Amino acid sequence: MVATSEELGPRAAAKRDQILSGARRVFLRDGFAAASTDVIAAEAKVSKRTLYVYYPSKEELFADVMRKLTIENPQTRALETIEEMSPGSKEELRRDLLELARKIVATMMQPDYLALLRTTIADTHRFPQLGGIYRATVPERAMRSFAVLIEKSRERGVVGPDVDGDTAARMFVGPMLTYAVLDGLLAEGPPHPPAREKIEDIVDLYMKAIT
Repeated sequence: MVATSEELGPRAAAKRDQILSGARRVFLRDGFAAASTDVIAAEAKVSKRTLYVYYPSKEELFADVMRKLTIENPQTRALETIEEMSPGSKEELRRDLLELARKIVATMMQPDYLALLRTTIADTHRFPQLGGIYRATVPERAMRSFAVLIEKSRERGVVGPDVDGDTAARMFVGPMLTYAVLDGLLAEGPPHPPAREKIEDIVDLYMKAIT
């Protein structure tokens, strides 16, 4: 398990971020399969020995690049947003879900995220573990936290008594994923994020289904 910025000292955290920035550029340019640790170390301006101190494998490095770009992105804080939610009413739940939906869309529509997702899809047939790394790093962790949110909301009577946390998590993320695929991965030119009103419509339909 790679240490977090909080677990590292300031100098070590800065060095780790330097490595991540270099690796991100290499993965975006060359993909996962073609990216060598020699090239990554050179791009990050660190020795190969230093690279291995922080990241013993290329897979761990790729996972951390994805993590920093998505659920630990300081601009969206999507995972923290889920874990901080504690709605006590339907109105509060709708407010929280709107904020979360906007952050998920903003994360998924990042050009760098879409490029790394393409890399994951393209290279998984040669590196089967890559798909597992992506699932464990991004969607599974976020969906577990979302399922806990739904279960807490169910205990408080905010959502229906028969709502399953995992199913509810998949229902919520699914519509945003269609935008990422159809209007991001498969779009001609830059990504086309949904309008604010579309996100509100998705959340309102979702609220009707679970409350």
